[in-house]
Amino acid sequence: MCGRTLIGESKAMAAKAGLILGGEAKPKDTNRPPGTDMPVILDARPGKLHYIKWGLIPSYSSEIPKFNTTYCRIETMQSLPTYKHLVGRRHCVFVVEGFYEWDRSSGQKQPYFFERQDKALMLIAGYWDSWKDPKTGIVIPSCTMIMQPANEFMSRIHDRMPCMLTQGESAIWLDRELPVQERLKALHPADNNLLKGWQVDKKINNARNKDDDNNKPSGPDLTLFN
Repeated sequence: MCGRTLIGESKAMAAKAGLILGGEAKPKDTNRPPGTDMPVILDARPGKLHYIKWGLIPSYSSEIPKFNTTYCRIETMQSLPTYKHLVGRRHCVFVVEGFYEWDRSSGQKQPYFFERQDKALMLIAGYWDSWKDPKTGIVIPSCTMIMQPANEFMSRIHDRMPCMLTQGESAIWLDRELPVQERLKALHPADNNLLKGWQVDKKINNARNKDDDNNKPSGPDLTLFN
């Protein structure tokens, strides 16, 4: 489910994506967990890279949800109350260097790191919303990542994966001038040759571990499982 991500230093990430950094600069994080601020492009401000909370708080909520809103499923996002009001209205794109996923088939929770074959930034579709805390009056923007069934490559270790976008598809996903059905066409199964992945050390199971070498191979490349 893309449990953790690797994100670069914020100014470098923004420059690589052709964006302006909105807000304060953030350091590199080799093991970014849900619940923290993530670099995203909002359809309301498509030229900037903003860091907002990963874990959606719907604008209509009276409190922070007690259920998991880190991810939304592509199959149910247009029917569930938490997400359906965002379709066609508040789209975002996560910008990351790569992500970690765990193979639990052996019962030992073995982590893998995934990045694009071409080493370009990963652009992942999502939704965002803005919630005002009734107790403090503070406005908190937040986001959720759209997940879809895994392609053949990813299904070797997990049954789900993020909705990956090209630069062109990202522009379509963020374009508020387009009809919603045109924007939704940007979501599609990922090509089996898009990603590469390999085993990494189990030390990344601890989200507090921020070592620079967290994504260094410690075992077989997933392509060896062909």
